[in-house]
Order: sequence, then C-alpha cells, then structure tokens
Amino acid sequence: MWVWLTILFSGLLHINAAYRGPKWQFYLFKPLTIVLLMCLMWQHGLTSFYQQAIFAGLAFSVVGDVFLMLPRDRFVQGLAGFFVAHVIYSIAFWSQLSASMVWWLPAMLFGGGVIVFLLLLPSLGKLMAPVALYIAMITQMAWAAGEFWLTTQSMIGMVAFAGAVMFMVSDTVLAVNRFRGPFTSATAIVMTTYYLAQALIVGSAIL
Repeated sequence: MWVWLTILFSGLLHINAAYRGPKWQFYLFKPLTIVLLMCLMWQHGLTSFYQQAIFAGLAFSVVGDVFLMLPRDRFVQGLAGFFVAHVIYSIAFWSQLSASMVWWLPAMLFGGGVIVFLLLLPSLGKLMAPVALYIAMITQMAWAAGEFWLTTQSMIGMVAFAGAVMFMVSDTVLAVNRFRGPFTSATAIVMTTYYLAQALIVGSAIL
C-alpha cells in the first residue's frame, strides 16, 4: 500500500509542477514515477516472461518520457521510445491468449484509430508517417490486451485491457493538444491517464 501511495504522490508532484513549477520537480518526478513502478515490479519478482516483458516496456517508457519532456523538441525520439514499449507490451499480451480470437474487437479499435488519425491529419505535415505508425501500434497493443481479456476471462486480462485503453486515451489527448491546439487541462488529463495506464499494466503483472 505504501509503495502505491508513493507512486501516486510522485505522479501528483509532476502534474502540479507542470502548472506551477518548479522546473526541477517537473523533470524529476515524470520519469521517477515510472521508475518507482519498475522498482515495485522488481521487488515483486520477475519470474515469468509476462512480468519481464512488462518491466522492459516500462524501461522504454522512461526513455520516451525523458525525450518528451526535454526543453528542445524531441517528439519523434519520444514517439520511438513509446513505440518500442508498445511492441513489448503487445508481445506480453499476445503471449497470454488461451482461446480463439474475437474479431469484432480489432474492427472497433482500428476504426477509432482511423478517426483519430483523420482528425490529426491536416496538422501533421512531415510527421504523418511516424504518427500513423504509432497509432497503428498502440491500437494493435490495445487489441492484444483486449484479446488477452476476452480469451482468458481473467481479472488480470481485464486490468491489462483497462491499462491499454487508458494509454490510448492519454496519447489521443496528447496528440490533440499538440497538433490541433493546446488547452489548459491537457497536461492533467494526459499524465493522469498515462500514469493510470502504466499502473494498471503493472497491476496485471503482479496480481
């Protein structure tokens, strides 16, 4: 319980610093929150392939976080870090399937991904290809988590899928804020859903 409270407090300090400062608090607590989740997993033990994959995904998420928060624009590098994280998460989720896949789920998820891409398209410019690839990957990751849940009917699968959906919400709001125009509450929404997504994915590995 205390570890989870520490993680929550770290995330709140980052969100608060994004609006009120100081800068050092903003830079410290964004990656530290994910590092604390990694420490939680390490303490719990990385005994299965699923746990090891989630741990590796968190590590690449830290890389993405660092690039995205740098003063100079490192959006593509940050995108690449999270792209790799989603590849690893996907492998973890697909490894847990135990029955035939459900085909209505990818149709629904990829339909939503196409809508988001079309919404962003007029403002993407040279970033059209990287953003399209990223949307495809995170949608595929959510599909993998959804299949994990639907084929196993397990609490672990449900928690993983909830985390994947929160990740999609976070990245969608981030993209709208960046490409369609910034709005005040964006950072709070993006980071709250992001930390919740990572916490749920970690939860699926230690339940």
